[in-house]
Amino acid sequence: MKEYEMAVIFDASLEADEIDKEIDKQITLLKKGKCEIVKIDKWGVRPIAYPIQKQENGFYTIIYFKGSSGVIHELDRVNKINDKVLRHMVVKSDSNINL
Repeated sequence: MKEYEMAVIFDASLEADEIDKEIDKQITLLKKGKCEIVKIDKWGVRPIAYPIQKQENGFYTIIYFKGSSGVIHELDRVNKINDKVLRHMVVKSDSNINL
């Protein structure tokens, strides 16, 4: 299995429980794709480099996982239509994620 890092920037105006539900949705998608979740980092609300949908802050979350590349297309599709996700990006990790 390949190792990946997924960065997701959620709408900063969401309540803490709503953000947890959105993160759970991401985890569910990964588990459906038979991925192994290694670690989840919640960075919290931080400024965005440039305004996105008139927002200057976003809730940053990084999810480290192992899996096949097939799940990335589904993550991309779902996150593009989710209005609570401002931006997302999945990159292949060069380092060993055993954190």
